[in-house]
Amino acid sequence: MKVEDTATEGIRGWGCTPTGDHPPAVVTNSSTTEHSSCLPIWITRGWKRNLLYGIIVFLMVLVFLNIALTLWIISTLRLTARGIGPITIVKDGVHLAGQVWVVDKLVASTISSQAAQPMTLHSHRNFSVLVSEPGQVNLAKLVIKRDTIECSGQVFEIRDAKGGEVFYASREEVRVSADTLNLDGAGGLTVKSALQTPVVRAPPGSDLQLESLTRRLDLRAPQSIFFESRAGGISITSHSNITLKSDVGAIKIHASNIIINNLKEAAVTDVPNKKSWGKKVYQLCACASGKLFLAAPDSICAMQDHDTELCR
Repeated sequence: MKVEDTATEGIRGWGCTPTGDHPPAVVTNSSTTEHSSCLPIWITRGWKRNLLYGIIVFLMVLVFLNIALTLWIISTLRLTARGIGPITIVKDGVHLAGQVWVVDKLVASTISSQAAQPMTLHSHRNFSVLVSEPGQVNLAKLVIKRDTIECSGQVFEIRDAKGGEVFYASREEVRVSADTLNLDGAGGLTVKSALQTPVVRAPPGSDLQLESLTRRLDLRAPQSIFFESRAGGISITSHSNITLKSDVGAIKIHASNIIINNLKEAAVTDVPNKKSWGKKVYQLCACASGKLFLAAPDSICAMQDHDTELCR
């Protein structure tokens, strides 16, 4: 009796059998039954309901976290009904306030600044503007580098505020439509082939120089060439010969004074009159080759036979 009571009390001590009930006749050795029967009553009875409550609590916590995360994103990005932070959606496009960083490429039809506000485009290496069509080669490209500006395309045009043409450049021609083209550099304008212009004029207070350092300088016109200096003189200097040629007409020089310096003088055999020599008057004679020389006024235009340099 004592052993049975001890066994019964041991079983009752686990709390698996009510106090007033007798222990079962056959005790199974199933660990699953003992384990399930050893759990609290609120777990063993209505576990589906408890599981449903747990899922609901988890979903509520997840919803609250999502709401808090959404509010944090809205406050950080400054989301509004009209845009995101400095980006505002307007009628014609997108308005950006402040600085905009473009990491890769920016595709847009029009980029403009606010009224009376400047727009600055800054790049650490280079800035490229490209206009192209899908499936075709690049049509127009503008590249601004650190020390150079490159523009590639079929035609390059510059227009004024009224839409008038100021500068036009293509492979065939370069056209300047301004009233005056001023070159302020010390080197002037260098033309390798030909220059066609109706007027070549120096600015007021400056000299006009047409110079060829190593080759000849040709001035050609279908009708006439006109040189005019209203306030000064015209100087033509050449290392070699200067040729004035007219195929049909004549070369005319209209001036009140015609001065030809450094002409050679023919040696005379007769003793000239001292009175005529004192007046420094000479005859202007011409050789068969067209070279001019001076002779005494009271002698004939002739030279001595041994003088070979006068008409050379």
